Amino acid sequence: MSDWKNLDIASKRAFYKRLSEALTDHKRALFAEKVKYRTRNISLALEDMMKSQNASALMRTADAFGVHRVDVYDKQERFNVSSGISKGVEKWLDVDFFNTYDEGTTESWGSRLKSSGRKLYVTALDSTAKPLHEIDPKVPATILFGNEQEGASKEIQHMADELIYIPMKGFVESFNVSVSCGIVLHHLTLGMEQAGIARGLEEEDELNTLIHWALRTVPNPHLYL
Repeated sequence: MSDWKNLDIASKRAFYKRLSEALTDHKRALFAEKVKYRTRNISLALEDMMKSQNASALMRTADAFGVHRVDVYDKQERFNVSSGISKGVEKWLDVDFFNTYDEGTTESWGSRLKSSGRKLYVTALDSTAKPLHEIDPKVPATILFGNEQEGASKEIQHMADELIYIPMKGFVESFNVSVSCGIVLHHLTLGMEQAGIARGLEEEDELNTLIHWALRTVPNPHLYL
């Protein structure tokens, strides 16, 4: 069943039923509950984080807000998740890794992000950036964060549909990237819900997610593939 992704939806349901029999009652119920709160209306993108601890913390933040998709761009080397920081949430997310050695340029990655159909909002300290409260949470969007030292690259900023920032009231000019991510995702997911945009995934997407989660949980998953 290694090609389960190519199955029709009825066969996928049967496959998940077989997998779910190897889950505990608690896990089965937990998956059924948590999948209802996932969203693809907002996704997260991380550009050249440099510190895997930061990227891992942001993945944890994405999961906490039910943001299901995370795109990771690593300019130097293949990114390694710090599971001690992420608490293993990478198992529950739809994560795509893009590496310049294997897959191309910053612009190539930006084009891939924009091909999803979501607006690309890049966080940046720039005179043309819009304050977060002016961003419409009803519009499907990818929120991109750069690393704490340099921020998002000029290349990706030029590709953005909007540059955004969090207005500051004190002497400091910015929060650290993990705090910024929490503020932005809270604002947008709350606004999304207040606007009446329901959480949840399309039927087959939900089923694929449940299968992924089960395969990451059951003992000896290779026996099912």
